[in-house]
Amino acid sequence: MAALVIGGDKIDSIKDELFAQGETDVAHWDGRKHGEKNNVIPKNTQRIVVLTNYVNHSLVGKIKKEAKRLNIPIEYTKNSRRYMTYAT
Repeated sequence: MAALVIGGDKIDSIKDELFAQGETDVAHWDGRKHGEKNNVIPKNTQRIVVLTNYVNHSLVGKIKKEAKRLNIPIEYTKNSRRYMTYAT
C-alpha cells in the first residue's frame, strides 16, 4: 500500500507510523508551494494524510476533491504521530 503525506517539513515520525501500519511507500509534498496544487496524486496511492498545521489551503481543497473522485480516504491530523487517526 502507498500513502501520500501533504504538509509538514520533518515527517519522519509520521512515516514511521505509516510503515508500522503496513504502508510500503510514502510520498511527501510539503504543501507550501503554490505550484504543488498542479501535482497529480500518484496512481498507487491508497491513503492521504494531511498535516493541518503546515499546508496551503487551496491545495487541500484540490486534494479533497480529487481524493473523493478517486475514492481515496483522507486523514487530517496535526504534525505528530500521536494525533494520527487510523483509516479503515
